[in-house]
Amino acid sequence: MYNIEKMMVMIKDIEKYFAELESFGLNEKSVGDSKIFYASSMAIFGIICRAIDLNEEILVKNNLGVPQRYEEGFVTLGENGLIDKKIAEELRKLAKERNFFAHQYFAVEKKKVLKLSKEIYAVKDFVEKVKKIVAKAKKMEDSNE
Repeated sequence: MYNIEKMMVMIKDIEKYFAELESFGLNEKSVGDSKIFYASSMAIFGIICRAIDLNEEILVKNNLGVPQRYEEGFVTLGENGLIDKKIAEELRKLAKERNFFAHQYFAVEKKKVLKLSKEIYAVKDFVEKVKKIVAKAKKMEDSNE
């Protein structure tokens, strides 16, 4: 059984980080502004981390184990038909970037942040799929009451 409340908190966090990222106005011109650059970098990092958290929650609740590396979990979801394989691959690539942000934060290049600011939208597709999973779980939970 999914922890629906926990998953909804993760989804709300992701939505908040996306709203903040969009409000920063990151683009080719503004990336030179260190406040916009670092704020956008942290929003992207937050989105990736919360997507990983959601991924792990789904893996555990479906008895699919806990991956050794963050990116492996998305592949597992794709292989088990819980998410589209194309989205799984996009999320796998994003998850690989998490460690770079976490451990080499000051080495993050402007070009990389701009690229990720476009690629990060794969997480929105993932969140939509998770919302359907949550709705289905909630419906089952409500019918068992």
